Amino acid sequence: MVIGNVLNERYKIIQFVGGGGMANVYLGKDLILDRDVAIKILKMEYSNHEEFKARFSREAEAAISLSNEHIVNIFDVGQEDDIHYMVMEYIDGMTLKEYIQHKGTVSMHEAVRIMVQLSDAVRHAHDNGIIHRDIKPQNILIDHQGNVKITDFGIARALSSTSITKTNDVMGSVHYLSPEQARGGTATEKSDIYSLGIVLYELLTGRLPFSGESAVSIALKHMQTEPPFVRSFNPEIPQSLENVVLKATVKNPIHRFLSIEEFRENIETVFDQSRLNEERYLPPEEEGEDTKIIPAIQSQDVNANDDDTIVSTNHGEETKKKKSKKWVIIITSALALLLTAFLFALFVLPGLFMPDDVTVPDLEGYSYEEAVTELSNLDLEVERESVFSDEVEDGYVIRSQPSSGSTIKEGSTVRLYTSLGQEKVEFPDYVGSDFNQTRRYLEANGYGEVVKYERESEQPVGEIINQIQPEPGEEIIPEDTRVIFDVSQGPPSISIPSFTNWTLDEVEDYAQEHELTLDTDQEYSDDFSEGRVIRQEPRSNSELERGDSILVYISEGAEPRPITEEVEFTVSYDEELDQEAEEDEELEPEGQQILIYVEDQNNSISSVYEEDIIFEDTTYTIELTIEPDETGEVRVEKEGELYYEETIPYESGED
Repeated sequence: MVIGNVLNERYKIIQFVGGGGMANVYLGKDLILDRDVAIKILKMEYSNHEEFKARFSREAEAAISLSNEHIVNIFDVGQEDDIHYMVMEYIDGMTLKEYIQHKGTVSMHEAVRIMVQLSDAVRHAHDNGIIHRDIKPQNILIDHQGNVKITDFGIARALSSTSITKTNDVMGSVHYLSPEQARGGTATEKSDIYSLGIVLYELLTGRLPFSGESAVSIALKHMQTEPPFVRSFNPEIPQSLENVVLKATVKNPIHRFLSIEEFRENIETVFDQSRLNEERYLPPEEEGEDTKIIPAIQSQDVNANDDDTIVSTNHGEETKKKKSKKWVIIITSALALLLTAFLFALFVLPGLFMPDDVTVPDLEGYSYEEAVTELSNLDLEVERESVFSDEVEDGYVIRSQPSSGSTIKEGSTVRLYTSLGQEKVEFPDYVGSDFNQTRRYLEANGYGEVVKYERESEQPVGEIINQIQPEPGEEIIPEDTRVIFDVSQGPPSISIPSFTNWTLDEVEDYAQEHELTLDTDQEYSDDFSEGRVIRQEPRSNSELERGDSILVYISEGAEPRPITEEVEFTVSYDEELDQEAEEDEELEPEGQQILIYVEDQNNSISSVYEEDIIFEDTTYTIELTIEPDETGEVRVEKEGELYYEETIPYESGED
């Protein structure tokens, strides 16, 4: 499926999410309703396979008939050419299997909370006459708020329909399969309860109760072996909670919980005070058949002839005749038996023991277990050889030798070539690598999706600090693998407060405590008293990391303003100069020249501020505008000579 394709002019394929045995799931966009959806698409190799198409249709039919907050909603089902698809609710999260792998184990209370949600979903399905039959963490989704939803009703069956599972066609995942399903019996509501018990076991312990080299060996353990006790892994788990696991996973379904409702009631009350001293649950002992003693049969005398025996006087001769007759009968009988045996060996035995001819069936596409059953029914021996295949699913037959249609004798050996699936590669350890570089590399090499979860860490931003899945060294198929990393987002961020009106000492203490660098600057302010913070950079609620800088502006108080000062002085008139004019009647007094120079905000001492001719003592008043930190100056010259000079300092008048 090409990313970017649009199905039926409505559903756009955005990106690959994950794959299963018969279908792949993509994140899509509903172009009409403008919402994210999950699009499940049947794999192309199964698009013409009637059984897989039927299972795909069953899943849609089963899920559409259900409406529960813990069951994934099905919005639409459709087909475009050979593409069969199902449009579902998109859950932004991960599978419960991934969640368990990520966390190892979950807390008891979280496990109970998850199981209550699951039992509610299963109860709804059972109430609607549907058994899921494949409950496992891979079919359970959990979002970032911890809400779970069940999906994949691909092998669900109506309670009223035939639910006998063939021994060679066991459905469901073997790790979670009930004993009755494993032996090919009827799948009932209690089969789902068993699977829920195994899921609860895995939540509490982080592991599966049974493992083995093959699906058959695991299925046998489900039927014959008791799982390890949950409390052997964690003694803090209350007995009441372990009892739920024990009763849900009893081999005989008769002794399990009567219904999913009873299972839910038990899981909801495991922490109740009334159940603190609960004894370990032990299933009732199965009634075996007592050994019956059969009395030996006593021999009885049976007369071959009821007639009385005639006693002859010639007793010895009569006895000899009887013995002679007896031997004749014995010899005749023996010869008859020998003749019968000879004829039987000559004509009957060859027909009984000569192998019949059989035709090798076409087993391509069968599972290995199915093929073995088919060949065993024909009295043929089986050898297995596994090879990688890009076309045939893991565990299924690719071809046989002799090939299908060949005629061979009963008892002959048929070699089955079964698929190992696509050839797997070993996944490296990327911890310590840069996430963006790693993602580009993995996507370029065919990995379906590379996901990151950001975590606070002392490591540099963007560095991979944990490899959730796959684990280093795990054998995987790139295109079917969803890669998940924990990626460092750096040290814990610091949300800085507003420092407005703080003192400098208070800001310094905060910066030191949170390992921040402090810079300061000063400004005048009419609103903040001297020494208080006016504003800051960056602003409050900004997210910083240790070592980042903050800048605060400290008030110097109100800004100084220019002042006005008046200078008053008197220039005396020099009468001696006028006496010369009085003596000479022809001369008139010319007066005395006064030049005034001023230095202030508006004037320069180098320029004449005022020029005057006086004929008498004259008083002058000069108004100076003096700037902060500056001085004013007045200088007076009379008749070209310095007469008066004064410097006026800036005085704001404030204390």
